[in-house]
Amino acid sequence: MIGKAKSCVGGTALANYVMKDAKGYELLRNNLSGEIPTDILHEMKIIQDLNQKAQYKTLSLVLSPEKTEGKKLTNKELQEMTLDFLNELKIDIKNQQYLAFVHTEKEHKHIHIICNRVKDDGTLILDNFIGKKAQWAAHRIAKERGLISAKERMIENLKNIEQGKDDKRVIKNKILEKHNLVMKTNPKSMEEYKTKMYDFEVKVIPTINRQGLIQGYRFLDLESKYDFKASEIHRKLGLNVLSEKEILLIRTEKINSEPASNTDKNSNESEIKNQNSSKNDKTQKELEETIGQIISNSFDDDFDEHKYNKKIKMRR
Repeated sequence: MIGKAKSCVGGTALANYVMKDAKGYELLRNNLSGEIPTDILHEMKIIQDLNQKAQYKTLSLVLSPEKTEGKKLTNKELQEMTLDFLNELKIDIKNQQYLAFVHTEKEHKHIHIICNRVKDDGTLILDNFIGKKAQWAAHRIAKERGLISAKERMIENLKNIEQGKDDKRVIKNKILEKHNLVMKTNPKSMEEYKTKMYDFEVKVIPTINRQGLIQGYRFLDLESKYDFKASEIHRKLGLNVLSEKEILLIRTEKINSEPASNTDKNSNESEIKNQNSSKNDKTQKELEETIGQIISNSFDDDFDEHKYNKKIKMRR
């Protein structure tokens, strides 16, 4: 569920867009009796004229449930969610003028709300950080009703991104380990090096430029289908290193390979397996710590406007 809010001038364009019959249907209204946009705006203007200083006298709000969940929600549930949303934003649902319209012209059902920002005593509904407040309001409503919130979806996406980055990091380290193990066999040529890497399910692919010259190499992991530039595996694993005259053994702090008693394929595969086991445990622990930090940062206490303003004054 997503919540949006902003103060604006309002006017005919906004009202016509929200109230267009082809887009959906009216959900609820309060202290308004007009049937067409111009009548609604005229009623709001009577109250808005009580405040001659403000420029933005209208609030434009949107409450949007998750796509699949929106299809299942009844009008009664949508009405209750709308009123909860207004309450969360400190809008008086009994006395303030507002109109809520459900848009269904797209598969994604959502609610547009036009609300008079001017109260009947001429004062204004505060709009400080109202966009941020609307996000948190939608999150709380979703949690209370067992629905998906935008913040939860954001965290899920971040998890997937971090997991994807971590997977690639593990594969890069595996390729570098295999490179080191192949180098222990002292390959005599680039072709021999490529053949032995292929035995470890890594294909070394030369990159050819327009002049027909080799300008670099890529490593394709045959199991995961991920491929990387040689320099992405290690900064020193470039064209100069992977030449027939200069194939060097790259050693890093991350990779601590014990000298092998022999260089046969079975022994090397066993060594890689043991190294990967410990690295996967470490990688999983790092991922859990990263995700935990993301979740912790995303679900800090609600925004405290008073504390924020106090910090700004202190900086001044």
